Amino acid sequence: MIKVIGIVGATGSGKTYLSNILAKKFNGEIINTDASSFRKGLDIGTAKVKQKEMFVKHHLIDFLNPIEDYSINNFQKDCRGKIEALNKQNKTIFLVGGSMLYLNSVIYDYQFSKVKRDKKKYLEYSNEELYEYLLELDPSLKDKYHPNNRRRIERAIDLIEDSSLKKKQTENKFYDALIIFLNPERKELYERINNRVDEMINEGWIEEVKALKEEGIDLNLIKEIGYKELGDYLAGKLSLDDAKTKISQKTRNYAKRQITWYRNKLDCIEVKVDYNNLNEALEEAEELIRSFLDGKITEENS
Repeated sequence: MIKVIGIVGATGSGKTYLSNILAKKFNGEIINTDASSFRKGLDIGTAKVKQKEMFVKHHLIDFLNPIEDYSINNFQKDCRGKIEALNKQNKTIFLVGGSMLYLNSVIYDYQFSKVKRDKKKYLEYSNEELYEYLLELDPSLKDKYHPNNRRRIERAIDLIEDSSLKKKQTENKFYDALIIFLNPERKELYERINNRVDEMINEGWIEEVKALKEEGIDLNLIKEIGYKELGDYLAGKLSLDDAKTKISQKTRNYAKRQITWYRNKLDCIEVKVDYNNLNEALEEAEELIRSFLDGKITEENS
């Protein structure tokens, strides 16, 4: 069974920096599992890894347009193809990102059935009612879908209701996987998130949003946090301070849901992160990876 190493954590937890150092140490390459990094033009607002931060080759980054459809099924196929190719090259394979279902769909033997959608099924629902129903089924999707993006919401409900996304009854993994969950103290994480919004604005996030508008892209259809809010600021609907407050709040809420997901729905090993001493987390993660590659960490003791 192919060995893969997952590096997960809430937004702002240090995944980019630590994963690049680890991948370089272990002759690895990184396959991105963060859905926001698939899309071209969404760079600053998604904290996408910069070229100068890439110590190794990265895969599945910047290959979609900002609002192009791309399902978890598509990702599963593409990611597994990359894993097979890197394994043949004797590379250590790192899966890095914060998108919750995407990593699971690759690690576990998730099955995607072809469901024929009943277009009349949701006619009695308003957009808002349909959105609320989706959140009843899966609250973690709150910031993934805009209430007016009816087609995507209907498809997401179909996937959940019709069990299109299934994990086999056996809990066997598709790959021999070590998943490391990078977890800073909550207070420090939230402070970092708040500071990072200001840093992104200073780096040119508003100009990035302007460029998307000039390309004719409807910012309401971009699910990544912050683009709609800054679009509202540019349209005079929000002050910049109000936009920044909304972005920070939404990002903190998203980070909280990510942490809950990793703890409850992912078989992972938690590594504490101290922003003032990242070497501690780095050394602990390095020891875990070395033991895993040497066969000392197995399904039974991970």
